[in-house]
Parts: sequence; structure tokens; C-alpha cells
Amino acid sequence: ILMATQQNYHTVRYGTAEGEIKFGHITQDNQTSAVMLRNGHHPTHYITLDQTGAPHRKHGTICRSPGSFQVRAGDNTPKDEPGVYVEAVSGDLVLRAPSGRVRIEGQNVDIIAAGYDGQTGIINIDANDKILMRAQTIDASATASLKLFSDNTVNMIAKGILEVYGGLIDFADGACSIKGSKGGSTNETNNTIL
Repeated sequence: ILMATQQNYHTVRYGTAEGEIKFGHITQDNQTSAVMLRNGHHPTHYITLDQTGAPHRKHGTICRSPGSFQVRAGDNTPKDEPGVYVEAVSGDLVLRAPSGRVRIEGQNVDIIAAGYDGQTGIINIDANDKILMRAQTIDASATASLKLFSDNTVNMIAKGILEVYGGLIDFADGACSIKGSKGGSTNETNNTIL
């Protein structure tokens, strides 16, 4: 079913060859933009305040620019107030750079997954190649479980002191049935673990 082409007989336009602002603009995909501000030299350089469209678009704002999009604010903001605040009241907040890097820089960086209404929050970090962490001190703590897995090699190296504590410590390797395992007593005649 083809949707009838929208028409707006009350469209108002102010502009020159350099740029324009339109009220009640009908877009190329047959939607109504309440306000549209456009660069006259490049068709993909515009800002629209949309009036119709799918739920994610209706009453939404689109900023499109073939050049970089820059926001700089907070020159006079007190230190205990956010200089830039972005909130997605519902739905996801997505930051994508398919052909570039995503960088988050600050004096301190907090990543918090609070969950919904105090329920469990999950932080996923998934890398195709490596995850690199560098710091003077790295602390990892878990109230239920802490696990390290590798399909190949796990190295624990301390150039100073390596301390391992546990209420109960089990050591086992693939050759423990032949050579024994750390801390295990063996029968010297047949070299099997007792």
C-alpha cells in the first residue's frame, strides 16, 4: 500500500542560495518536518525537528553534517555541574564509529551499570583482538566469583613478590596422573597420587 504524498499548503520558507529555514517542510521520504534548517551548498547538511514518522522519528531531532559535528560547552559551568549532559530517557544510547576509534577521556572515568530498579547490571567488554589495561594499581574484587579462562596460556608474573592465599587451594595439571601435582603426595613405587 502506497502512502499518499503529503502536502502542506502552509509551508513558509526564508532563505537565499546560501541556506534556508522552512516551517512545514515535506521531506524526500514523505514526512513532515516542523522546522528544517539547511545549508544551500550541500543537501546533506541540515537540522530538522520532525513532526511525523516512525515512533523513533516522530517529534525527534536529526542533525546531519558531511563535515565534523562538534559540541563544546561548559566554559562557565561550576565543577560540580555537568558541562555536557546527554540522557536517553527510554531506549538505548548508542555511540558508533565503524571506521574510527571511540575515545573517552577525563580526569576520572566512571562506568556504572546500575541495572533497572536496583536489579542486576552487566558490563560487557568484547574485543576481537586484545584488551589492554595499564595502571599503577589494578584492583579486581567480586563478592560471589572471580574467574579467569584461557584456551591457551595464562601467565602470572610478579617481579617482586607473588602472593597466593586461599581457604582451600587446589592445583592440578594435565600430567598430574603421571608426575603428581603441586602439594599432592605420591606413591614412589608407581608414581600415582594417593
